Amino acid sequence: MFAITPRISNDAGLFSLLDVIRDPYSMYQQGNLLPVRFGDGTIGHIGGRIGDSQVENTDKEFRIRLDLSSYKPEEVKITMDSQKVTVHAKHEERRDNHGFVSREMTRTYKLPNDVDVNSASSSMNDNGTLSIKLSKTALEAPKDVNIPVEFKKE
Repeated sequence: MFAITPRISNDAGLFSLLDVIRDPYSMYQQGNLLPVRFGDGTIGHIGGRIGDSQVENTDKEFRIRLDLSSYKPEEVKITMDSQKVTVHAKHEERRDNHGFVSREMTRTYKLPNDVDVNSASSSMNDNGTLSIKLSKTALEAPKDVNIPVEFKKE
């Protein structure tokens, strides 16, 4: 009996997915993932494929980062309701290194119940990383509430 281990090829040669699991920075070190500096000063990476995304859901905010490096900001449309945010990007046919290409993608994210939809903001950096940020609603401390006692004569 033997195991088949998928192998990935890059300019540095072949390496195994198990190698990446053991050392998640191995792909980064071999140049497969490009570092991205996000607007909040953090450095990270998005998987290296167009359309890859990261979602962060903390107690203070909900944030989406999406690789849209093949699109210009004016080709991206973001819509939202109280339950989801949808990103739609499309560009018409254009020439590239291999001929002509047209692209279109739509990605929808479910929103947590405690986001403030009125706080939504987005930005796109030079690398084509779209960031969408929504603040969480502040949880109000319970207030003292007087409950009147209704007297009913029987």
